[in-house]
Formats: sequence, structure tokens, C-alpha cells
Amino acid sequence: MLRPARANQSRRQVSEGKSIPAPVGGWDAVSALADMPEDRAVALVNWFPSTTDVRVRRGHQIQCGGMGTGVVDSLLVYNGLTSAASKLFAATDSKIYDVSSSGTAVVTDRTGLANNRWQYVNFTTSAGKYLWCCNGADTPIHYSGSAWAQPSITGITSSDIINVNGHKNRLWFVLKDSTKAAYLATGAIAGAATTFELGGLFTAGGYLVAMATWTRDGGAGPDDLAVFVSSRGQAAVYAGTDPASATTWELIGVYDVGPPIGYRCFVKVGAELMLVNLDGVLPLSKGLVLDRAAQSQVTITLNINSAMNEAARSYKGNFGWELTPYSKGTMAILNVPIQEGQTQQQYVMNTITGAWCKFTGMNANCWAVYRDDLYFGGNDGFVYEADTTGLDLVTPIDAIGQGAYNYYDMRGRLKQWKMLQPLLTTDSDARPALGISTDFRDNASLGTPSSSTTLSALYDTAIYDTDIYAIESRTVADWTSIAGVGQCAAIHFRARTGRESGVSIWGVSDWGEDQWSYSVSGDVVMRLNGFNVIHENGGFF
Repeated sequence: MLRPARANQSRRQVSEGKSIPAPVGGWDAVSALADMPEDRAVALVNWFPSTTDVRVRRGHQIQCGGMGTGVVDSLLVYNGLTSAASKLFAATDSKIYDVSSSGTAVVTDRTGLANNRWQYVNFTTSAGKYLWCCNGADTPIHYSGSAWAQPSITGITSSDIINVNGHKNRLWFVLKDSTKAAYLATGAIAGAATTFELGGLFTAGGYLVAMATWTRDGGAGPDDLAVFVSSRGQAAVYAGTDPASATTWELIGVYDVGPPIGYRCFVKVGAELMLVNLDGVLPLSKGLVLDRAAQSQVTITLNINSAMNEAARSYKGNFGWELTPYSKGTMAILNVPIQEGQTQQQYVMNTITGAWCKFTGMNANCWAVYRDDLYFGGNDGFVYEADTTGLDLVTPIDAIGQGAYNYYDMRGRLKQWKMLQPLLTTDSDARPALGISTDFRDNASLGTPSSSTTLSALYDTAIYDTDIYAIESRTVADWTSIAGVGQCAAIHFRARTGRESGVSIWGVSDWGEDQWSYSVSGDVVMRLNGFNVIHENGGFF
């Protein structure tokens, strides 16, 4: 006789496998947890999302010391006619130092300065190339490739110049705590300055913060526009060449944007002019055609808007905000000063895919790209080279991630997770720590990852610049037991680079310390390509 099935009879459990991609879509701080794309991550700290995988970021090492223990507030890059003629300078301890070569910084003849927070521009005239710098407290200075000098500026109080921009072969200045800009004659680096009042356009009040050149077609040309932004978030846009002539200088419009953060709020990323403001990082080509309420939807920080907005509102008054494009690393690095002069972190975007992540462990007060390499000024009187080693000095890099919650194509069905296989490409013997959390409870049990312990080549037998870093990469695909029950689950993953053994260099320092050590390590490669997961399907709820 046939009997009706019981209403509470459980379905037979069936083991199934599923492949989960690495979160190359990056850190997602805007999607609902229940509806996040599977290639995104709830958290992605010190993992950089490339086009095909996520990889542990590279570390940093000392570039220069010998500048005391104060905060390095500015890195100034002089772009010479050749790479050899270029220079990197650091401002700290009321001085400007030459930090172009690794080792001990060389103090220049610029000492006794009132302010270390310099804004600058590289400007070329018929007389040569100049690094033109201002800080709103000292008389402006410029570097010609061989010497520093103070340009003689008349018509304004030159120490009031707090920001500078080169536009249509003319230097423009922002005057501190004012609605006035000023400009020099075409091709001039000194001489008489003419003021340009913008206060009548800034109906929301405030003062002028910055000026930039907006190149709408991606290159320099006659259609380049001048953009002036106020502290209250109004942008005045002009077209033309000569502001003294009504026939060659025209106001295009005044637009509402989010209030800018700091004097270093404008930066070009590729062909686009970006504005760092309270609403995110806004590309002007998209933002100025929209009402401010809609501008957040076109910011490049859209995927991390909630985190960006919280950081902007919490730390907007701290010095250290700036966006630095780093082409060699396909990165745009947004520095976020959590505690001014002490603690910073970075929100980092892949400039190819637009995916974001967060970097910690690099307390950087300012950033610069010099000869295509990445540098930052620390809070301790040192300049560091970043993206260069497998360690942060001698500290392992701890990378933590949490993928999106995934229903494994069966919403509403109970599942039990059993096994997890990471597909990790590495050049070391390190192993990741893995865990899984269920139903948005963040209940993963995540252990400590193992670190690398060996170096594949010895210092006295390898060619230092090549062989010591040539460690063969291999794929780690070990299955790990996991335990979790629920409708959906998120994979947690943690990796750590380790101190390499075999090489230590010791010596007496040039900056007053008795002894220093540096462990040379291979570039520990850790690239997460994805996961394979085995789970059992249970019954419906």
C-alpha cells in the first residue's frame, strides 16, 4: 500500500562541488550582503585584485633616513629631461632633503622653513625646467635642476601662495584663506602677479582651495579648461588662454560638487581629472553634468562608497589625504589619515578594472612616483620605497579577505559545508588559513597562516639583482576540512609572507643609531586564483 510522505521528511543529502572565483571584483562596501556578486569581497585587506586573481601586496623598505624623527609631510618630484636628471625631495624637520638615492638623505640649502606641507608643479619655460613649490607660509621656492632659488613675485604677498597649477603655459596661484587666484605672464616663473577674484561666483561662501586643468580629450590642447574649486564645494570652470581679455577668457559655468578634502584634492588619473571630496573621488567629466545628489553614483569609489563616506566625514580634517596614480602597479592609491602624523591606511583601486581593496601596515603621510617607482614619506623621519619586497621592512605582510556570501545556486535550502580547496600560486612554502562563515554571522574559525621559511638562492652564489628573486612559482591546492551549516556561506582566507632566512646585512647607521639590520628576502608571490568547495544539500526550511 502506498503511504503519503510525511510533511517533515528530510530530503536525502547529496554532496556537491562548486568552484568559486577569486574576488577580482574587489572590496564591496555598497552591496547588500545577501545580493553581493560572487566575484566581490566583504573585506579585502592587503590583497590586491588583479584582472585574473587577487594577490598579496608587496612590502616596503627604507629609501632614506637621517632626517630626524619628524613627520615627512611632502615628497617633491623634479622631472628632468632625462631620468638621471630627475630628483626626489622630502620636506620634514623644517628642511628639504634630497632623497633621490637610497641611504642617508642629503640636506639642501633650504632650511629654517616654517611649513613642510608643500604643493608643487613641474613647469617648463624657454630657460629650462623648474620644480615650483609653495606652502602658504614661506616664500615660494623653485628648483632648476641644479639649484634652489626664491622667485621674486610682486603684486601679491608671495608667502600667501598655498597652491599652484600650470595652465596654458602660465603659472596660476591659489592665495591662502582667500577667494582670489593670481597668475603670472605667459612662460614666467617670477615677476608681476595679477589677481583674479572668484568670490562673486562662490555663492555658498568659503575660500579657494585648488585649481587644476581639465583636459577633456585626454591631451593638452586649446580646449583645456581651468577649474577652480572652493572649500564649500563649488567648481568654477573657465575656457580660454588670457584671463585679462574678455574675448579670450570665458566662464563656462559654476557647479556644485562635494567639498574638497585638503589642498591636494585634484589629480589626473590617466586622461581623467579627479576631485577627492566628501562624496568620494569624482571624475569631473561625469560629475559636473549631474546634480550633486547623483554624483556619488559616478564616483570611482562607488563600490566602497559607505567606507569612503565614513572615512571622509571622520578624518576630513586630518592632513595626509591625496590620490596617487601608480601606473607600473596599475594602482590608484588614496591615502586615508586615520590619526594625523601617526596612523594611515590606503584605499587602492586597480586602474584597469576599477576594483578596490585596502592596504594596512604602511603608515604613509604622503606619496610620490619617482622614476616610475612608488615612494612614501613616513611619520618617523624616513622615506620608504613601496611595492618592492615581500616584507614591510622585516615584518611579514598579513593579508585577510572575506568573499561574498554565496547561496550556491539554491536559496532557501539548508547546506553543510565539508571541504575547501584554495587554488594559490606561490613561490614559497607558505600556506593560507581558511574558514567559512554562514548566514551573515561572521562565525568563521580562522587560524594562523604559515609563513615562508626558506630562500631558494644564497647571496654569495646568486646574482643579486636577478637570481635571488627568481624563486620558482607553484600552485598550492591542498584540501582543508571546514564545518558550517546554513543557507549561504562566505569564505575567509588569510595569508602571510614570512621572513626569509639565509641573508642578513649588518652595519653602523649614518643617522645616529648604533646598529641596524636588514634581512634580504625573495619577493614572496601569493596569488589566489579561486576555490573549490564541497557541501551537502539538506532539506528545505
